[in-house]
Amino acid sequence: MKHNGAKLIAALACLGFGLTIAAQDEDLPEGKGRETLQNTCTECHGLDKIFSETRTRGQWESIVNKMRIGGATMTDSEYTDVVEYLTTHFGPEEKPKAVDKINVNKASAMELESVLELTSSEAAAIVRYREAHGAFKEWLDLTKVEGVDKAKIEAKKARLSF
Repeated sequence: MKHNGAKLIAALACLGFGLTIAAQDEDLPEGKGRETLQNTCTECHGLDKIFSETRTRGQWESIVNKMRIGGATMTDSEYTDVVEYLTTHFGPEEKPKAVDKINVNKASAMELESVLELTSSEAAAIVRYREAHGAFKEWLDLTKVEGVDKAKIEAKKARLSF
């Protein structure tokens, strides 16, 4: 009787483990490499190892390579797909880069041209206007400058300071 009870407990544990893996499988984002990850990586361990922390591309390459050496079977193409999938979905979040601002009331024509991606004539027109009319107070003031593409100014308004 105890032997059958142990089998029942083992069966229930396996069922519970299977349900955990199935639930985790549903949590995986769609993408190339997902199927290989599900079919290959879960042969030896659950997906909780993947969810535990984010890793860089180099770290994922090292881990997946260790798994291959340890017996995980996947082609080179599948290896590449899995590493890309893991990096994309379980890599560190990229922090947005700080936007370089330019003070349009102090910048030279060359600086305006470079930072705002203006033509030399547009940048020179801004400097001339500033010298003739005084400091700009907001980005809309720059749209009054004759010969400057207003769409360019609007597209770069987050980079402007006064």
